[in-house]
Amino acid sequence: MALQTFEPESPPAEVAAATLRDGAAIVSGLVAADLADAVAGELRENLDNFGYRSKRDFAGFDTNRCHHVLEVAPSSVALISHDMVMDVADIILLPHCESYRIGSITAIEVCPGQKVQNLHRDNCIYPVSLPGMEMLIGCVWALTDFTEENGATRIVPGSHRHISMGENIDVSHVEQAVMPKGSVLFYLGSTMHGAGENRGDEARMGLINLYALGWLRQETNQYLSVPLNLARTYDDRMRRLLGYTTHDRLGDRLGKYYGSNTSFIDKDNYARHYRPYPPEKEEEE
Repeated sequence: MALQTFEPESPPAEVAAATLRDGAAIVSGLVAADLADAVAGELRENLDNFGYRSKRDFAGFDTNRCHHVLEVAPSSVALISHDMVMDVADIILLPHCESYRIGSITAIEVCPGQKVQNLHRDNCIYPVSLPGMEMLIGCVWALTDFTEENGATRIVPGSHRHISMGENIDVSHVEQAVMPKGSVLFYLGSTMHGAGENRGDEARMGLINLYALGWLRQETNQYLSVPLNLARTYDDRMRRLLGYTTHDRLGDRLGKYYGSNTSFIDKDNYARHYRPYPPEKEEEE
């Protein structure tokens, strides 16, 4: 079962339907190559200087990662809150929540010599299995061309249908998400996937965004990982994706603080956690 590939003008409903059916789908050339180059360029210094910090068996010893994407690559906002991504996420996630949030954002550079990553599911961070409910979806943006040779993401089509704990999944059929720079791979949190082996001479770089149901805890605490002054520069959509709003499903009010209007973070008196702790003593008169 080959992964279905769509054009940028394709209806989001068709992309979402293919993702739900097969576990993953590709939209080829969704953004201009110049934008992909801009994001990759902004990530370069961080990957070069700090990418080694994530090197381990699962992540790969010939793979660099950046977990502070929004802070070092401002152009990435155009990918993270892209209209097509939001439309597909709406269709897949909103039947199970009032709103969804960014679970994590990671830039991954698979360098020459890196072996295949173990196949895994991203929803394993939640210790529960809910048949028929996807708790999160992922997007892999190709910041460089993804090829079979340089380690394009590996997908096990149909693996999202096998949800029983301990069930043996046939992983003998694996498809690689071969796609040009500026493309995006949508995949379900329950889909088995992993980075491919880089047998080439150049690294391949991708941006991986996870979007989780709004009533779940985010994998990465966005309120702490994204500086408040940076969050204040974002529009309402991006602020909501970070989590600066209540969930509001049937009045649940999860995450309440100032309410659902994200403009509260513009208030000077909002950042109470920036006050000295313990509080400074007042001077005696």
